[in-house]
Amino acid sequence: MTTYYSEELIQSVIEANDIVDIASGYMTLKRVGNSFKGKCPFHNEKTASFTVSREKQLYHCFGCGAGGNVITFTMEMEKLPFVDALKFLAARVNMVLPEKQNQEEDHQAYEKKKRLYELHREAANYYYKILKTNPPAREYLLQRGISQETIREFGLGYASEDWSRLTDFLITKGFSIVEMLDSGLVLASENKRYYDRFRSRIMFPIVNPRGQIVGFGGRLMATEQNGPKYLNSPETAIFSKGYELYNLNHCKNFLEAGQILIVEGYMDVIALHEKGIKNTVAALGTAFTPFHGKILERYANEVIIAFDGDSAGKSATEKAMNILKKTSLNVKILNLPTNEDPDSLVQKYGQQGFKEYVAKALTIVEYELELLKRNIDLSQTDGRIRFGNEAIKVLRQLETSVEIDYYSKMVASDTGINQEVIRREVMRSKTRKAENLSPLMELTRNEILPQKIPRAYQKAQELAIRYCLKTPEIIDDFPMDYLTDPFYQELLRTLSEKRKTGIRIEVNQIMSHFEDSEEVKKIVEFMMNEDEVSRSDYQDALEIMNRFYNEAQLDRLSEQIKRESSNGNDDAVARLTNQFIEIKKMMKENGRH
Repeated sequence: MTTYYSEELIQSVIEANDIVDIASGYMTLKRVGNSFKGKCPFHNEKTASFTVSREKQLYHCFGCGAGGNVITFTMEMEKLPFVDALKFLAARVNMVLPEKQNQEEDHQAYEKKKRLYELHREAANYYYKILKTNPPAREYLLQRGISQETIREFGLGYASEDWSRLTDFLITKGFSIVEMLDSGLVLASENKRYYDRFRSRIMFPIVNPRGQIVGFGGRLMATEQNGPKYLNSPETAIFSKGYELYNLNHCKNFLEAGQILIVEGYMDVIALHEKGIKNTVAALGTAFTPFHGKILERYANEVIIAFDGDSAGKSATEKAMNILKKTSLNVKILNLPTNEDPDSLVQKYGQQGFKEYVAKALTIVEYELELLKRNIDLSQTDGRIRFGNEAIKVLRQLETSVEIDYYSKMVASDTGINQEVIRREVMRSKTRKAENLSPLMELTRNEILPQKIPRAYQKAQELAIRYCLKTPEIIDDFPMDYLTDPFYQELLRTLSEKRKTGIRIEVNQIMSHFEDSEEVKKIVEFMMNEDEVSRSDYQDALEIMNRFYNEAQLDRLSEQIKRESSNGNDDAVARLTNQFIEIKKMMKENGRH
């Protein structure tokens, strides 16, 4: 269940984080008058058009239109959802965000998590220092092609073979046995003796997108060692492997092309990073979940699944592919040879060779067709017919005729079946599916198409809204029917409700009512516009809106009169004609004034 935060709490987090200070941590800002300016971090530009207002606690780019408050800025820069961005900012100023209904329980839960984060940070430092003093572990990493710089960047470490060395270390740092057990890094035997979970393993700190260490992965260095090759931290109050992606904290900073590679293991990520391929994450184990898909949607446009080429990797690929199908991402699959993984591939072919391999990644349809070929003998006639029928089912998921043509040709080449026959069968199945659509759905779709609004009418509405934002006491008398955009109506209604509470209206409180990023940008654009809107400008805008509104009414009445006249409904024609005359008369009177 999503934690709910009140407007007052959100506002308090915003007020505690100055947007100029936050933005200055990511870019260079120069003071210009009452504002600060810099080059927009959201698009490439030569001339600074990004403006930050300390007075309004807002930012706006006059080039690309990006805008918002300190929370939206953090969401964009750190690639975080709203709640995580709020937590990020709260932690920055040592604020406690509630997660339960009881204030005391809230504080206890917060303190427990805070201690777990501290414990994991101390453990990571401990493992890192132990690695420095263990030549075999260092030599193992060097033989795997991992440099000292990469070891430091990823905070790699080593857990010694001693049974309780970490436990003893954490005690010296003031952590209790209960805290150590809660972390999962320490275990208890039946006779209540405490020992380290990780021993004789290379250690990989797992860091969340907010830069906090939440768990560890441990890898054995030799196959003859006892235990599983990889061992992860257990589920804790701060860690769940179904919600974390290894290296996302680094990867999010290297996504210029909007592409992320998904691999299986820690070593795959690090080996690729070492070779300059830094847009890579790993599911912890091969447990790829729907939540991972949602996370990736926040960061990327395209993902490439690059799991190992063995049978376990193939199975994991299919599971991840089926999950990612349900996202908005463009999905491709790197079909690795049986004995290869991304680590071995990049060691063998280098950065450029690996990138060439990635460039040949298969689309979902290509991969599914390849899967069909594995189980069907295309050298036999019945096999080719069976493949053709199964391939048609795969091709039904395609949206455009261009795609259907392309893949139909591919299947035709594999089977010898005429391309047009395949295409026709695919289109026939899609047509049957379309015919099952409800007529009401089609009607609704047509009704919501936006009407073309004259530019003068649109500009008049925007000017009126800006005046209302600065003079909220006039909103109750504002003619809402004049507004063509439901967003504008909702904005003024929100302002009106806030004003009635008697509380001073804060723009950040208004913005919290709108989830659509484009709507938030529009509010910021209104608030950051320095051009003065006078009472006279507002009156002129109302007159323009009134004229266009009445003209639209006349057009509507004209259509209704024609329709009723053709139906022979004289009474309706008379009534509608009277309305038409009254509006024309009113417009004429207004024109005289």
